[in-house]
Amino acid sequence: MFLKQQISSFFRFFGLYVPLNCPMCGGIPFDGSPNMFCKDCFEKLPFIRNPVCPGCGGELYGILDVCPDCLHAEKKFPWKRAAALFKMDGSAKEVIYQYKYRKGPELARPLGRLAAGCLENAGIKPDLIVPTPLHWFRHLQRGYNQAELLCNVIGQETGIPVRNLLRRKKWTRQQARLDRKQRIRNLHQAFSIIDSTNCRNRCILLVDDVMTTGSTLSAAAETLLDAGAAEVDVLVLARRQRD
Repeated sequence: MFLKQQISSFFRFFGLYVPLNCPMCGGIPFDGSPNMFCKDCFEKLPFIRNPVCPGCGGELYGILDVCPDCLHAEKKFPWKRAAALFKMDGSAKEVIYQYKYRKGPELARPLGRLAAGCLENAGIKPDLIVPTPLHWFRHLQRGYNQAELLCNVIGQETGIPVRNLLRRKKWTRQQARLDRKQRIRNLHQAFSIIDSTNCRNRCILLVDDVMTTGSTLSAAAETLLDAGAAEVDVLVLARRQRD
């Protein structure tokens, strides 16, 4: 892997970007398409396998038809269906960390293509794709909204329009550091609608990177439904489930 990274860096130094590189290690993409994962990186990804929980898109274990998180939830999620690409463990943690904080533009293409396939497999056919927004200051700090980059690729792959219908009007503490009740309080009235006309009577796909308790997506989905959306479905890169 080190040698592949050095070769990639060599080409970049001279302005010769090679678009066929795996964005994680610089290897040759497993399917030969531009900027896709190599075989080694792809096989390490912990894809969620069927059967999946209809409430959150997480992997099911045992005989129940819902996962423990949804079974013990205080209230039902406001969306109709959910789909997730990975379990939030193993190499998925590193891929998503790199995507959120370091290699957003490079990883958006392979992750978006995989997410588009996940959407098709789940049988979700929305009218619009909507990214979960960042607060403007966090967007400024990071330089991009990872959910928006993902949506743009999914839109290109599927032909479904992408619209920024939500605004994150409230600065919130990072959700990863909070428990479930704190997350819900943290997100109270965090979102507002930008364009209710495009929202009304539409089936909307809400996209984010990771779902843990579902608090962020619930707050965003409720805002869309309150603005007149016919229904909301959810797609995330990874689902973090309790053991």
